[in-house]
Amino acid sequence: MNLYESDTLKNAIGDALRPGGFQLTDRALDFCKFQSGDMLLDLGCGRGATINYINSNYDYKICGLDISEKLISYARSINKDNEIILSSADNILYENEFFHGVIAECTLSLMEGIQEVFKEVNRVLKNNGYFIITDVYAKKTEYLEELKKFELNTCLKNPLDLIILKEFLSNSGFNVLLEERHDNMIIQLVADIIFNGCSTTNLCIDRKMKDLLIKSKIGYMLMIAQKR
Repeated sequence: MNLYESDTLKNAIGDALRPGGFQLTDRALDFCKFQSGDMLLDLGCGRGATINYINSNYDYKICGLDISEKLISYARSINKDNEIILSSADNILYENEFFHGVIAECTLSLMEGIQEVFKEVNRVLKNNGYFIITDVYAKKTEYLEELKKFELNTCLKNPLDLIILKEFLSNSGFNVLLEERHDNMIIQLVADIIFNGCSTTNLCIDRKMKDLLIKSKIGYMLMIAQKR
Protein backbone atom coordinates (compact mmCIF):
# COMPACT_ATOMS: atom_id res chain seq x y z
CA MET A 1 0.00 0.00 0.00
CA ASN A 2 1.34 3.43 -0.96
CA LEU A 3 0.06 5.53 1.93
CA TYR A 4 1.23 8.74 0.25
CA GLU A 5 -1.08 8.20 -2.74
CA SER A 6 -4.15 7.74 -0.53
CA ASP A 7 -6.16 10.49 1.13
CA THR A 8 -5.82 8.96 4.60
CA LEU A 9 -2.60 10.70 5.59
CA LYS A 10 -3.32 13.88 3.60
CA ASN A 11 -6.65 14.37 5.39
CA ALA A 12 -4.93 13.99 8.75
CA ILE A 13 -1.85 16.22 8.35
CA GLY A 14 -2.16 18.11 5.05
CA ASP A 15 -0.34 18.11 1.72
CA ALA A 16 3.16 18.37 3.22
CA LEU A 17 2.82 14.75 4.45
CA ARG A 18 5.60 15.06 7.02
CA PRO A 19 6.26 16.09 10.63
CA GLY A 20 6.54 19.82 11.24
CA GLY A 21 5.06 20.96 7.94
CA PHE A 22 7.23 23.77 6.56
CA GLN A 23 8.94 24.77 9.80
CA LEU A 24 12.15 22.91 8.98
CA THR A 25 11.96 24.01 5.36
CA ASP A 26 12.23 27.62 6.54
CA ARG A 27 14.98 26.71 9.00
CA ALA A 28 17.05 25.02 6.29
CA LEU A 29 16.60 27.73 3.68
CA ASP A 30 17.56 30.38 6.23
CA PHE A 31 20.72 28.43 7.08
CA CYS A 32 21.76 27.93 3.44
CA LYS A 33 21.06 31.55 2.43
CA PHE A 34 20.40 30.85 -1.23
CA GLN A 35 20.42 33.81 -3.57
CA SER A 36 17.55 35.14 -5.67
CA GLY A 37 17.11 32.96 -8.74
CA ASP A 38 19.07 30.00 -7.36
CA MET A 39 17.90 26.63 -8.66
CA LEU A 40 16.63 23.99 -6.21
CA LEU A 41 15.42 20.41 -6.63
CA ASP A 42 12.73 18.82 -4.43
CA LEU A 43 13.80 15.16 -4.36
CA GLY A 44 10.63 13.13 -3.90
CA CYS A 45 8.29 16.09 -4.24
CA GLY A 46 5.09 14.11 -3.65
CA ARG A 47 2.03 16.35 -3.95
CA GLY A 48 4.22 19.37 -4.65
CA ALA A 49 3.52 21.14 -1.36
CA THR A 50 7.12 22.26 -0.81
CA ILE A 51 7.38 23.54 -4.38
CA ASN A 52 4.18 25.53 -3.91
CA TYR A 53 5.39 26.87 -0.56
CA ILE A 54 8.74 28.00 -1.94
CA ASN A 55 7.03 29.59 -4.96
CA SER A 56 4.85 31.60 -2.58
CA ASN A 57 7.48 32.63 -0.05
CA TYR A 58 10.91 32.72 -1.72
CA ASP A 59 12.51 34.06 -4.87
CA TYR A 60 14.11 30.78 -5.92
CA LYS A 61 13.53 28.53 -8.91
CA ILE A 62 12.55 24.99 -8.00
CA CYS A 63 11.99 21.73 -9.87
CA GLY A 64 10.46 18.51 -8.58
CA LEU A 65 11.02 14.81 -9.02
CA ASP A 66 9.00 11.80 -7.88
CA ILE A 67 8.38 8.18 -8.90
CA SER A 68 4.58 8.28 -8.43
CA GLU A 69 2.56 9.27 -11.50
CA LYS A 70 -0.46 10.00 -9.30
CA LEU A 71 1.45 12.34 -7.00
CA ILE A 72 3.24 14.00 -9.94
CA SER A 73 -0.11 14.72 -11.57
CA TYR A 74 -1.36 16.49 -8.45
CA ALA A 75 1.93 18.36 -7.98
CA ARG A 76 1.77 19.66 -11.54
CA SER A 77 -1.84 20.78 -11.09
CA ILE A 78 -0.87 23.19 -8.28
CA ASN A 79 2.54 24.19 -9.71
CA LYS A 80 1.84 24.84 -13.36
CA ASP A 81 4.99 26.91 -13.98
CA ASN A 82 7.46 24.46 -12.43
CA GLU A 83 9.18 21.53 -14.10
CA ILE A 84 8.16 18.35 -12.26
CA ILE A 85 9.42 15.09 -13.72
CA LEU A 86 8.72 11.41 -13.24
CA SER A 87 12.03 9.84 -12.23
CA SER A 88 13.81 7.99 -9.47
CA ALA A 89 16.32 9.69 -7.18
CA ASP A 90 19.14 7.40 -8.27
CA ASN A 91 18.69 8.56 -11.87
CA ILE A 92 18.19 12.33 -11.73
CA LEU A 93 17.47 13.56 -15.25
CA TYR A 94 19.46 16.79 -15.05
CA GLU A 95 22.96 17.69 -16.15
CA ASN A 96 25.99 17.92 -13.92
CA GLU A 97 26.22 20.85 -11.47
CA PHE A 98 22.74 22.11 -12.31
CA PHE A 99 21.36 22.91 -8.82
CA HIS A 100 22.41 25.15 -5.96
CA GLY A 101 20.47 22.99 -3.51
CA VAL A 102 18.69 19.64 -3.28
CA ILE A 103 15.91 19.11 -0.72
CA ALA A 104 14.86 15.66 0.56
CA GLU A 105 12.10 16.10 3.12
CA CYS A 106 11.05 12.79 4.68
CA THR A 107 11.88 10.95 1.44
CA LEU A 108 15.30 9.30 1.86
CA SER A 109 13.78 6.75 4.23
CA LEU A 110 11.47 5.68 1.37
CA MET A 111 14.31 5.10 -1.09
CA GLU A 112 16.37 2.03 -1.87
CA GLY A 113 20.12 2.32 -2.36
CA ILE A 114 20.69 5.76 -0.85
CA GLN A 115 24.42 5.54 -1.60
CA GLU A 116 23.55 5.73 -5.30
CA VAL A 117 21.10 8.54 -4.53
CA PHE A 118 23.85 10.50 -2.78
CA LYS A 119 26.18 10.09 -5.75
CA GLU A 120 23.48 11.45 -8.06
CA VAL A 121 22.75 14.36 -5.73
CA ASN A 122 26.45 15.18 -5.64
CA ARG A 123 26.60 15.04 -9.44
CA VAL A 124 23.75 17.50 -10.02
CA LEU A 125 24.85 19.93 -7.29
CA LYS A 126 27.12 22.84 -8.04
CA ASN A 127 30.37 23.08 -6.09
CA ASN A 128 29.57 24.02 -2.48
CA GLY A 129 25.89 23.28 -3.12
CA TYR A 130 23.67 22.23 -0.21
CA PHE A 131 21.90 18.93 0.42
CA ILE A 132 19.00 19.44 2.85
CA ILE A 133 17.64 16.34 4.60
CA THR A 134 14.77 16.01 7.06
CA ASP A 135 13.68 12.50 8.03
CA VAL A 136 12.83 9.99 10.71
CA TYR A 137 15.69 8.23 12.46
CA ALA A 138 16.07 5.50 15.06
CA LYS A 139 17.92 5.94 18.33
CA LYS A 140 17.90 2.16 18.74
CA THR A 141 18.99 0.65 15.43
CA GLU A 142 18.89 -3.08 16.21
CA TYR A 143 15.25 -3.35 15.08
CA LEU A 144 15.66 -1.70 11.66
CA GLU A 145 15.95 -4.88 9.60
CA GLU A 146 12.76 -6.26 11.14
CA LEU A 147 10.89 -3.02 10.42
CA LYS A 148 11.86 -3.21 6.76
CA LYS A 149 9.87 -6.44 6.36
CA PHE A 150 6.53 -4.64 6.61
CA GLU A 151 4.82 -3.95 3.27
CA LEU A 152 3.42 -0.52 4.16
CA ASN A 153 5.10 2.20 2.09
CA THR A 154 5.94 4.73 4.78
CA CYS A 155 9.07 6.33 6.19
CA LEU A 156 8.19 4.74 9.55
CA LYS A 157 9.24 1.30 8.35
CA ASN A 158 12.72 2.48 7.41
CA PRO A 159 13.98 5.08 9.90
CA LEU A 160 17.54 6.17 9.23
CA ASP A 161 20.63 5.13 11.14
CA LEU A 162 22.39 8.49 11.58
CA ILE A 163 25.86 6.98 11.90
CA ILE A 164 25.50 5.15 8.57
CA LEU A 165 23.82 8.17 6.98
CA LYS A 166 26.77 10.45 7.81
CA GLU A 167 29.23 7.80 6.65
CA PHE A 168 27.46 7.54 3.29
CA LEU A 169 27.39 11.32 2.93
CA SER A 170 31.11 11.59 3.62
CA ASN A 171 31.92 8.79 1.18
CA SER A 172 29.79 10.54 -1.47
CA GLY A 173 31.67 13.84 -1.23
CA PHE A 174 29.71 15.81 1.38
CA ASN A 175 30.57 17.56 4.62
CA VAL A 176 27.81 17.71 7.24
CA LEU A 177 27.40 21.33 8.37
CA LEU A 178 24.32 21.09 10.55
CA GLU A 179 22.58 18.33 12.49
CA GLU A 180 19.53 19.06 14.64
CA ARG A 181 17.10 16.79 16.46
CA HIS A 182 13.41 17.72 16.32
CA ASP A 183 11.89 14.68 18.01
CA ASN A 184 8.95 16.73 19.28
CA MET A 185 7.68 16.90 15.70
CA ILE A 186 7.04 13.14 15.67
CA ILE A 187 5.02 13.49 18.88
CA GLN A 188 3.05 16.36 17.36
CA LEU A 189 2.46 14.35 14.17
CA VAL A 190 0.91 11.49 16.14
CA ALA A 191 -1.25 13.97 18.05
CA ASP A 192 -2.41 15.57 14.79
CA ILE A 193 -3.27 12.18 13.30
CA ILE A 194 -5.32 11.18 16.35
CA PHE A 195 -6.98 14.61 16.64
CA ASN A 196 -8.08 14.39 13.01
CA GLY A 197 -9.65 10.96 13.51
CA CYS A 198 -7.00 8.87 11.80
CA SER A 199 -5.88 5.85 13.82
CA THR A 200 -2.88 3.60 13.34
CA THR A 201 -5.38 1.02 12.09
CA ASN A 202 -6.40 3.41 9.30
CA LEU A 203 -2.71 3.73 8.47
CA CYS A 204 -2.33 -0.08 8.35
CA ILE A 205 0.19 -0.09 11.20
CA ASP A 206 -0.38 -3.29 13.16
CA ARG A 207 0.51 -3.98 16.79
CA LYS A 208 3.82 -5.66 15.96
CA MET A 209 5.00 -2.71 13.92
CA LYS A 210 3.89 -0.27 16.64
CA ASP A 211 5.88 -2.24 19.21
CA LEU A 212 9.00 -2.15 17.02
CA LEU A 213 8.63 1.59 16.48
CA ILE A 214 8.41 2.15 20.21
CA LYS A 215 11.48 -0.01 20.82
CA SER A 216 13.40 1.83 18.08
CA LYS A 217 12.74 5.20 19.78
CA ILE A 218 11.90 7.06 16.59
CA GLY A 219 12.92 10.70 16.26
CA TYR A 220 13.00 13.38 13.57
CA MET A 221 16.04 15.31 12.40
CA LEU A 222 17.31 18.05 10.12
CA MET A 223 20.71 17.61 8.47
CA ILE A 224 22.42 19.92 5.99
CA ALA A 225 25.46 18.78 4.04
CA GLN A 226 27.60 20.66 1.56
CA LYS A 227 29.26 19.29 -1.56
CA ARG A 228 33.02 19.29 -1.21
